[in-house]
Amino acid sequence: MQNQKLQVIEIIRRIEDCATRPFLCRCDDDELYVVKGMPCVPKKQLIAEWISAHLAKQIGISLPEFRIVYVDQILVEYIPDWKKDLHEGYAFATKYIPNVAPITFNQAHNNVEILDQKNIYLFDKWIKNADRTLSPHGGNPNIIYELANNQHYLIDHNLAFDHDDVDEMFEQHVYSPLHRDWIFDFVDKETAERTTIQAKSILKQVITTIPDEWSLDDEDMHNRLITFINNTVNRVESEEFWRELT
Repeated sequence: MQNQKLQVIEIIRRIEDCATRPFLCRCDDDELYVVKGMPCVPKKQLIAEWISAHLAKQIGISLPEFRIVYVDQILVEYIPDWKKDLHEGYAFATKYIPNVAPITFNQAHNNVEILDQKNIYLFDKWIKNADRTLSPHGGNPNIIYELANNQHYLIDHNLAFDHDDVDEMFEQHVYSPLHRDWIFDFVDKETAERTTIQAKSILKQVITTIPDEWSLDDEDMHNRLITFINNTVNRVESEEFWRELT
């Protein structure tokens, strides 16, 4: 489990072409990370990022290494925009991968293995993350692609565990039935059920590693959020979830 916390020692710049406008930072392991923190990313979304990343890793999803990092106020004190948008405290960070770009529709369907496509779609349905849209006309896939190594990485799960009914939104998913010619057959579902049930066994431990300062201000609301996340993840034990997976 990724529970070793790092210290941010340098803020290099904003990353402007991302919706959350995160910060490129150097941490005390001398590696570069993309850092998302409060208030630009709310507490609920930081929790979603942390839990989603662990679940993704457990089922073999390709994503950048991730950590919780600590931002000291002195790093942003004298730069007004940074001070306003990145508060002191714990933040979510993914290792910076150079020379990547948002994946194109053709790359998503021709350079990503079918089994990986199925795993990505399954994962997003599992965590109620419809924020991976892409069609031949464009979209926001939240998948970056490293052309030199023909490698893809999933990013940005801050909108996972959506309380709304997201089924209609999945019509625009990069791997929705509208955009691909494969299906989840019996063997796929049988394998995926074993994998996800095993993966969800870490959820309780992951929740214990969430920083206290990410807890929602209202204790009752926080408890309801954690209950909702647990219930969402536990759906893989229900026949209904697998029956509706197409």
